[in-house]
Amino acid sequence: MDNPQTRTDKRYLYVFIFLGMGLLITTTGFGRMAYGVILPFMQTDLGLTTTEAGMLGTYLFLGYLVTVGLSGVMTGKIGAKNTVVIGNIAVLIGLFCLMFINSYLFAAISVFLLGLGSALVFTPLMSLVVTSFPDKRGMVMGFLMSGAGIGILLSGLIVPSVVKVFSGEAWRYAWFIFALITLAILLLTLLFLKDLSSKEKTFVSKEPSNKVWRSKPLYLLASIYFIVGLVYLVPSLYQTSYLIDLGETESLAGSIYSFAGFVSIFGPPLWGWIADHFGIKQALVTVLLLSAFGSFIPVIQTAPLYFTLASFIWGTSLGGTLVLIQLQVAKLVEQQYVALAISFISVFYGIGQMIGPGFSGWIIDHFGGFSAAYLFSLSGFLICAFLSLFLPSSRKRHAEKRVENVNDEAL
Repeated sequence: MDNPQTRTDKRYLYVFIFLGMGLLITTTGFGRMAYGVILPFMQTDLGLTTTEAGMLGTYLFLGYLVTVGLSGVMTGKIGAKNTVVIGNIAVLIGLFCLMFINSYLFAAISVFLLGLGSALVFTPLMSLVVTSFPDKRGMVMGFLMSGAGIGILLSGLIVPSVVKVFSGEAWRYAWFIFALITLAILLLTLLFLKDLSSKEKTFVSKEPSNKVWRSKPLYLLASIYFIVGLVYLVPSLYQTSYLIDLGETESLAGSIYSFAGFVSIFGPPLWGWIADHFGIKQALVTVLLLSAFGSFIPVIQTAPLYFTLASFIWGTSLGGTLVLIQLQVAKLVEQQYVALAISFISVFYGIGQMIGPGFSGWIIDHFGGFSAAYLFSLSGFLICAFLSLFLPSSRKRHAEKRVENVNDEAL
């Protein structure tokens, strides 16, 4: 017989998925990923060098780094919903500010707010998935991560359309549209998001187990997450600029970017399903190798068809990489320490994201253009795939859990 809490979770599941996807569309898709597709227009209008434009990306992820390590602690003290709302408000303010930037400093502050807010949304949501829906964590986490792909898709559709309609500083109107959508999601979050697991106090323990910090696989996973943060944004940030630099139209570049966003909607749930059936480690190694291949294609072939193929590969793979890393964390530690562990490895991820955009922009300016940045991305993914071979396998544990569930049902 189901207890009342279980029935509540079942009724609430679809509401949570909808809200979670909306939050990641706005805070990750618009707040972080849309910067890449708007970047060429901002760069031209503001007279920024590639290095300066890349450094704005670094400031964005510096904001992410500042709060990601505290997000688990904040969740435990004020609740997941309150933490998410604060993060959403910070993103909303940043998006509105980007409409009015007239200096590099103002731009840096605005994108900093985007990064700061997105960290306060992402980590509590992932923790809520693990603690509120433990039996469906792979599916729910996959659908939520699809929100980032939808955000990329909408960005690729909205920005070129706005540029066609408005002249001059059209990119400012794109940020305005993103801000309006974010405001709508914020209002829905305030009305409908519930903090189901806050009553159980499972997010943060006042006396963390020493086993969490003695786990060598956790540090290995943190290293992998750092490298992923360092390199995974290269296609997202620079593909549009790369295509325009090759002489392709802005419309075509935006369409290919949108295609990547479209296929990335299906990537996270797919890789979550693969992890459930074949093991997280096996899925993670595979997805990292595919990401490496997707980064290699634009180095050797620059026709739009090959960029489309590369977009399909990294679009389906990158979101899956993040989901699998989060799932791996949940397998390494006890449930009450999941938020703390996610926050811990996310600090490394944030450092990588902070360094990556500026460093890759510097590579583009000084070492052979955009193809050099893609080679940098390729190298990082290959290193991650190699390191992932040393993670503990979860396939056996999945099989044991399924056997236990069958036995329970039989009883």
